[in-house]
Amino acid sequence: MEGKPAVSNATKGAKGPRFHLAMAVSRAAASALKLARRNAGQMPGVIAEKIDPSFLADVDKPARVVFVSGTNGKTTTNNLLCDLLRDNGIEMIDNRAGGNVRNGVESTLIKNATISGRQKLDVAVMELDELSFRTVLPDLVPEVILVTNLYRDSFSRNANPDFIFSVMSENISPATKLILNADDMISCRLAPQNSNRVYYSIARLEDDSSDPQGIVCDLTACPQCGGKLEYDYCHLRHLGHAHCKSCGFTNPEPDYELVALDCDAHTFTVCERCHEGEPTHTYHFGNYSITNLYNLFSTVVVARELGLSAEAIAASLERGINVTALRYTEKTVGGKRLVAVASKGENSTATSVALDTIRKEPGSKAVIVMLADAHKAANPKETEYIGWYYQTDFEYLNDPSIEQIVIQGATNLDLLPRLRMANIDPAKLHMVETPEQAAQAVDPMSVDSVFWAFDIFNGGDVEKSRELIGKKIEEASDVR
Repeated sequence: MEGKPAVSNATKGAKGPRFHLAMAVSRAAASALKLARRNAGQMPGVIAEKIDPSFLADVDKPARVVFVSGTNGKTTTNNLLCDLLRDNGIEMIDNRAGGNVRNGVESTLIKNATISGRQKLDVAVMELDELSFRTVLPDLVPEVILVTNLYRDSFSRNANPDFIFSVMSENISPATKLILNADDMISCRLAPQNSNRVYYSIARLEDDSSDPQGIVCDLTACPQCGGKLEYDYCHLRHLGHAHCKSCGFTNPEPDYELVALDCDAHTFTVCERCHEGEPTHTYHFGNYSITNLYNLFSTVVVARELGLSAEAIAASLERGINVTALRYTEKTVGGKRLVAVASKGENSTATSVALDTIRKEPGSKAVIVMLADAHKAANPKETEYIGWYYQTDFEYLNDPSIEQIVIQGATNLDLLPRLRMANIDPAKLHMVETPEQAAQAVDPMSVDSVFWAFDIFNGGDVEKSRELIGKKIEEASDVR
């Protein structure tokens, strides 16, 4: 990557005996976990911190550190960014193993370190949980932080966006470059103490709404004065352009603006208003949804700010860098599309967006809903809080293109009252317990496509039922 980092983390920490012992033991633990084919997401960091409580402050850091955070999209965007940079020959460390909290960041640095604690690679791109700003950023000042958005989240995790905003905002260093979504009037206001800011925005699109979308809105009043917000347009939930009728507060002007979208050609065009002459560049995308567009667009902006040329980015996207398979996978069997669309568990916004994406897909559909947390269902000491069902837009399942609805999971009877409130036709509805029963309940030959709306932890159940439905289609095709 071209250019010098805005802030260097390469300074050496205070490495006393406890640090060296922590490094040796945690590295050994990471190696043992690797031999056992475990991902070692957090355990090495847990061990290191038990031995040396100031381990994160003491350990050397890569010269360039990028954090990706936000309520929705951070995992997808982080993975996209890593793929894009690697496609351009940039070696880096990342925390894809699943550690986006303090111990996970420590584990990532441990795996990249020599026995003396020196970092082997100079670039780190890591996802960071929003609440972890208060435990990580005091000891590690990144060069860049990208924040995708702020919405209400799981009741058991991050809950109210105002609280999360305050945790994030007060822990961001003025030395860090912030890359913020100008369309989100919540997160774009983060860290007023920081003037090193880059904004990105999507201009008005053809299918925008005139008001915030869904039964719940996280931004109903001006965040500055509490006055009435008047929306000009919304792309997604409360993301869009608005102004306060009392104090005039509005979205910040973007440095990077997505000015054109061609869904037929699978391209979007970005105007770089921050660069001389305001040049425009066109990029390729894969499967379209407004969430995918935001994730890919923000990835492009970070890559440009890190020094990649627009031409290099465009070439990588043409080569197929796109949304990770975990979040959106599609198979075709006998001419039938079998599509899995993931959402963040216990998150009303992410689930609503997944259901909205499905209903807007062409053709007739069967939808299998797998939202019950499989891990909590398997643990007799844990109970999933179901209040989030009542903030989720299950009304989207009323679309006439959706002819069959199958609900599978341990909480399907808890979900049933919410579906009744959404006026789901009982004749379309099947309640089952297992993925095998979900496959049995679907008649794939009577629809054009089968879709799964699922919690990311339920991917195994999706594949079980998808394989069985694929066999049903093949058998029916043979009979014909």
